[in-house]
Amino acid sequence: MKVRNLAKGMAYSMFAIMLSSCSSNEESSQDPVDPSVIRFNAIATRSSRAAVTTTANIKEFAVTAYTDGKMLMDNVLVTRNGSEWTYSPTAYWPDTPVNFYAISPDISNSADIEGASTGTASISSYKNPGNVDLLYAVNMGEIQRGAPVNINFRHALSKVNVTLSSSNSTITVKINKVMIGNVYTKGSFFYPRATTLPGGDAAGYWHNQSELDNIQLFAATGTSGNLALTPEATDLGELNLGGNPDFFIPQELGRLAYDAGNKAFSGSYIAVDCEIFDKATGGKLFPGSHTPSYLLVGTTGCGRIMYPVTGGSVTEWNPGCSYIYNITIDNPSVLFDGIEFGVTVDEFVD
Repeated sequence: MKVRNLAKGMAYSMFAIMLSSCSSNEESSQDPVDPSVIRFNAIATRSSRAAVTTTANIKEFAVTAYTDGKMLMDNVLVTRNGSEWTYSPTAYWPDTPVNFYAISPDISNSADIEGASTGTASISSYKNPGNVDLLYAVNMGEIQRGAPVNINFRHALSKVNVTLSSSNSTITVKINKVMIGNVYTKGSFFYPRATTLPGGDAAGYWHNQSELDNIQLFAATGTSGNLALTPEATDLGELNLGGNPDFFIPQELGRLAYDAGNKAFSGSYIAVDCEIFDKATGGKLFPGSHTPSYLLVGTTGCGRIMYPVTGGSVTEWNPGCSYIYNITIDNPSVLFDGIEFGVTVDEFVD
């Protein structure tokens, strides 16, 4: 169906699945005053995006540690102090190996690490705020060695961005609202049962995802009204001050469909509420008389264009991956012309 041609591309790129190790000038080089004191050094990925946590801007993490089945550190907050990391009360190396589980930032107000003493550490029922880059790290079987414990963090969530543009000089596309619909906002996370070494393959995973919701990425504000698209792709979420949701619970993505009986969409989708005008005459092209009622947006005068978040090899959002949906609205005729079909025939394969 032609409506799918509105999306110029649905590209996704890998986003630091394995966090790289950092150069020596990013790590603390001071020798410990007391070698029996447990010290830490935190490493996170480099990135040009301000919302993403890196070695340079990570400020805190919480550590739970067990040795010989007994708790050594109970969700202790470790904070940056210049080039070093400090915490209280001080923990000392025992005679037995220590397993460390770290999370950044501290989320003890919403969820705690459970089951670490049995080696099956997890975070239950984490409610995702959307604007927090959640990091995790595991160090298994650490022993005293007179140097900081290098905590190598990985990204627990998926990063999702939507950009919009219009390069058709004969139309004006004005955006009122953009949202990602029918996605899970809550889930439980299992830590890997191995050290998260730089370049290693130990990774945690999510399960028990719940609480489907619609996440607003952008809403027009102020007296200027709806925002007109330009040929330059714009991440409209960046224009919303203070609340840009970048991070999502990793999850399988449902295929977009419309249930006429219940008058509701199912599956996961990107919804763009907009108006399209003929630039020469000023006449409104979308929504129009042929726009179905379920794509009309209340009293806003806008119509809703629906895009699937699945496509190609993208059937789920994975931890530590970034997905960028580039949407170009250039051909409004497909929104109100009749349904057309393109047919191809695949050969049988053994």
